[in-house]
Amino acid sequence: MRSIDPTMLTPATLATARLTLRDLKVADAIALFPAFSDARTMRFFGDPHATVADTEALFDHVIRGAGAETSRQWAICLAGNRVIGSLSVNGIANGMARMGFILLKDHQGKGYAAEAAGAVLDHEFRTARLHRITMHIDPENLRSRRVAEKLGFTLEGRMRESFPIAGAFRDELVFGLLAREWRVRSHAA
Repeated sequence: MRSIDPTMLTPATLATARLTLRDLKVADAIALFPAFSDARTMRFFGDPHATVADTEALFDHVIRGAGAETSRQWAICLAGNRVIGSLSVNGIANGMARMGFILLKDHQGKGYAAEAAGAVLDHEFRTARLHRITMHIDPENLRSRRVAEKLGFTLEGRMRESFPIAGAFRDELVFGLLAREWRVRSHAA
């Protein structure tokens, strides 16, 4: 079992053609509350937040809480450091992790999720030397499925009734990507 280098858990600042990804801060809850309070955006992630304090509590938990030592959290920013979403790599252990993201409604469907996730995948596979990253996606979340497929993730299976949300259990599709697959794909691009 490989130990985790604590210095690798602070996210590096990453830049793409349109975005900057920097470490997520509790103060970013103000900008991202509209995503976390929107029932339509949250239908695949959990219960909508009632107050900014709910979003701040979540961010505080993921940045400083029990799982923080095995995760990296980025704010997805447009020019001028305007926060439009967040992206996380969680459960980092033994060269493996799980990725997820959320965007403000006005910025969905514009390619930002794939652009941000591509930069993070490149960093995680090349710099952090992860071996495998998964995405767990609700079968009805077609946009996230398209992002996973665009980035080269392979559908590996379906976990039945594995995600509790809104008083029920939802299925999750598991998409996986290996470092060697990413290297081949990114060299081809």
